[in-house]
Formats: sequence, structure tokens, C-alpha cells
Amino acid sequence: MKLKFVAACSVALTVLSGCGIIEKQVASDESLQEKAAFAIGTQPSNISISNVQSGLEKITFDADANGSQYSCYYTTVIAVKSDAICKKMGPQTTPKPTTEESQGECNALLKAAGRCE
Repeated sequence: MKLKFVAACSVALTVLSGCGIIEKQVASDESLQEKAAFAIGTQPSNISISNVQSGLEKITFDADANGSQYSCYYTTVIAVKSDAICKKMGPQTTPKPTTEESQGECNALLKAAGRCE
């Protein structure tokens, strides 16, 4: 009895864990454009999709819209798919170096951390 339960759970987990991989095979660029357009707030015709990758439970892709780049993903389990979540990718910035001039900029948080004189 217990062995049947463990076997059934193993089969169910195996089926559920492959959903993202299977979804990549059936997901079209048009469906990804619609998901990204809804998340970004533009028309699907304004979006180009690239770098589609699948994991066990999610699909990740890059979307270009109106001159901006977005990194998006959505999750999937069997026939249930989430909405896409997209984050705008900005230029890479380097942290501002600490100089003697900027050391005078001290706020309450820096004081509490002991980083101010």
C-alpha cells in the first residue's frame, strides 16, 4: 500500500517537473509576445522575442519593446500558466566610489551602521 503511494507520488512529481520543458516546445513567439505585451503595457506587434529558455517549471525569455529591453518569465504547471513577469533591463552602472567629498554625506542609516564620523 505504502509502495503504491510512493510510486504514484513519484510519477506525479516527474510529470509536474517537466511542464516547463514541454511548454517551450508548444509556446509560440505570438503567445510570448502577448504575455510580454500585457506585462509591459504595449501592443504585441511592438515586441520582439529572443533567448527563450525552459526550466523545470518556468520559461524565461527576453523581450525588446519600443527601444527598451526586458527580461521576462512565466511559470507553468500542467495546463495552468501564469502571467508573464517582466523587468526592464537598464544600463549597467558601477557603484559610486567613496571620496573625501562624499564622506560628508551622512544619513541616519549610515550613522546607525557606524559608517559616519
